[in-house]
Amino acid sequence: VITSTAFAAENAINKPIVISGTKFTYPLIEKWIAEYSKVNPRLKIQITQKLVAGQTADLNIIAHQPDKEEFVSGDNKFVYAGKYALLPVTNPNNPILANAKKGLSKKEIDKLFFDVVNFDIDPTDRKPTYEVAVYSSDSKACASNALADYFGHQTSQIRGNKVLGDDIYLLSAVKKDSIGVAYNNLGYIYDTDSRKLKEGLALLPLDLKKDAREILTGDLDNVIGVLENTKIETIPIEYISFVYSSTNPNKEVLDFLKWVLTEGQQYNHEKGFLRLGYQAIVEQTNRLNQRLLTLK
Repeated sequence: VITSTAFAAENAINKPIVISGTKFTYPLIEKWIAEYSKVNPRLKIQITQKLVAGQTADLNIIAHQPDKEEFVSGDNKFVYAGKYALLPVTNPNNPILANAKKGLSKKEIDKLFFDVVNFDIDPTDRKPTYEVAVYSSDSKACASNALADYFGHQTSQIRGNKVLGDDIYLLSAVKKDSIGVAYNNLGYIYDTDSRKLKEGLALLPLDLKKDAREILTGDLDNVIGVLENTKIETIPIEYISFVYSSTNPNKEVLDFLKWVLTEGQQYNHEKGFLRLGYQAIVEQTNRLNQRLLTLK
C-alpha cells in the first residue's frame, strides 16, 4: 500500500500542469513558471496556446471578468493573479498629437472609440472631434471585452477596423496608418527590456491631473507606479485570472497558485503587468487555503 501510494504521488508530480488561455499574458506566465521551477524543480508546468485532441488544461488564463456562462455548472473557480492596463496609442505622425494639446477626456475618448446610437441626444453629439482610424481586436478578445465594459458599451460598438489574431497586430496596423489609434496592454506597447515605448508608437494625449502626468514620460516603470496608486478614468485596468476545476482540484496546481499570489507578484512589473493589492492577495490566498484544506 505504501509503495502504491508513493508511486501515485510520484506519478502526479511527473504529470505536467497544463496552462492555456489569453496569449498576451504568456510572457508573465512563462516567467512565473521559470521561477517556480527553481522552488519545485520536480514539477513540470507547460503552457500551450492550442490544446491537442483529448487534452484539457489544468489552468485557463483569462483577462476579463468571467461571464456567468463560464461558471454555469459551478465546476469552475477562478483566482485573480495580477492586473493589466490598457493605454491608447497612435502613430507619431497623427495630427491629434498637436491638436489635442489639453489631452482627451473620458467623454472624448468614448466618442473617439465607440459608435453608439443614443436616441436621447442629437446624433451629432456622438461624432468624434478628431479624425482617426480606430483599430480593435475581435469582439471575443479579452482586451476588447475589457475596453467595452469599462466604457459601458458592447464590443460590437467599438468603431473602425477589426484586426484578427493576437492584439500585437493592432500595433502593426497603427504603425502603418498616420491617423491610426488603438488601445493595447503595457507589455505590448512597451519594450520590457528598455522600459520605453516601442518605436513607431506614441501615447494618445490624455487629460491627466498633475500627479498622473508621469504616464506621458514614456517610461514603463513610471506608468506602472502611477496606475497602481492612482485611478485614471481614461485608462481601463482589468484582472487576469486563473480558472481551475473545483470538482477535481489538484494540490500541485493550488500550491502553484499560492506561490503566484505571494512570491510571483514580484515579477509582474518586469513583464508590464500590475501587482494585486494587499487586500486582494489576502482574499485570494484565503480562498485557496480553504480549498487546500479539503484535500487533506
